[in-house]
Amino acid sequence: MNGDKRRSKGTSDYKWVIILLCFFMVFISLGFASYTKSLFPDEIAKDLGTERSLVSLGESFRYISTAVINIFFGAFIAKFGAKKMICAGFVALVLATFLYGIADSLAVIYIGGTLLGIGFSWTGTAMVGHVVGLWCKKNRGTVMGFILASNGIGGAIAVRIVGSLIDPNVVGSYRRAYFFISALIAAMGIVLLIFFKDKKKSDDTDEYYDKQIDESLWQGIEISVAVRKFYFWGAVVCVFFSGLILQGTFGIVAMHMKDVGIDYSKVTTLLTFGSLILAGAKFLTGFLYDKCGLRVTASICTLIATVSCFTLASVTNTKTGFILAIIYTVISQFAMPLETVMLPIYAEHFFGERSYTQVLGIFVSVNTAGFAVGAPILNLCYDIFGSYRYALIAVGSIFICVFILLQIVISCANKERLK
Repeated sequence: MNGDKRRSKGTSDYKWVIILLCFFMVFISLGFASYTKSLFPDEIAKDLGTERSLVSLGESFRYISTAVINIFFGAFIAKFGAKKMICAGFVALVLATFLYGIADSLAVIYIGGTLLGIGFSWTGTAMVGHVVGLWCKKNRGTVMGFILASNGIGGAIAVRIVGSLIDPNVVGSYRRAYFFISALIAAMGIVLLIFFKDKKKSDDTDEYYDKQIDESLWQGIEISVAVRKFYFWGAVVCVFFSGLILQGTFGIVAMHMKDVGIDYSKVTTLLTFGSLILAGAKFLTGFLYDKCGLRVTASICTLIATVSCFTLASVTNTKTGFILAIIYTVISQFAMPLETVMLPIYAEHFFGERSYTQVLGIFVSVNTAGFAVGAPILNLCYDIFGSYRYALIAVGSIFICVFILLQIVISCANKERLK
């Protein structure tokens, strides 16, 4: 019995190591390889002599591969475990960023995008949600918020470093930035290989503690039952359009601000400032869910997302326009958790523990499918109209519909929980 207690205490202590490893995993992977993405399309397009919309298809390949891979997330986890998948994900990210650095054609960009998508499938939101679900039975929202906040912190540092490596006046200077990112990801992958460990059922030796915690969680419904519920598909629609609009918009922020005349150095400063706010926004979102529940948290994030789209559309190279750019930079960060922190929360709150991993994989897959569609649509609008403004007004209007549908979904899910 004493041996069991010691093993249980050791496992409990090691969860903090796991949380920190997940924090830095997201800090490096999403912070450097994803948050900086809006700095690259214009530079790549100039270097390869092509249009932005064609370059942005690389992001579509990334998102499509992530969407496909995450459909099978539950099966992969059951077969290989988290550690093997995370390490494989980092190998894919290293190869992807290296290929971006040496790319001499769009074909190489598209291959790199595909590998990038595979890498993020196994090192991003779905993986963090799974690991937190195993190691942390209480305050999951707060822990998820803390870990995913590292994307913003990493992004703040990454934008400054990567931005300094890219000279808009020197064609091809973005390549050295990608080589730097590739080396950094490789180093983090080695750290995870050494220190990360999978949690086994035998680690749960404190049966009384686990029983008390498990009884506080809604066991939910099986995946086969979940997919037959109306609100499952309503949630899928909300998740899809949230991904389409938020990532599509984020991907063109730097280009839109430069297009309206805002100086490049000011744009990178705003991105850095925004990433720091994003870190706090993700943590506060998880904390707010633990304290106030899903409806309040999701409603606040969705309404802010709507307002931020219209605000960005109004940005111009005037004093008032720059103030609007600052306002957008601040408030938009409180919408971004809809595509990260909120996905594991949706999965657990709507359908419970029984189908948590499977539903989380589906939600991340659908959200990522929205990513794949968003970037090309907004860039196509730019190619047609010469501005992103009309597209931003349109997606802001769509978010109003998402807000209404989400309220219906939450009401249906709450009724299911009371059965």
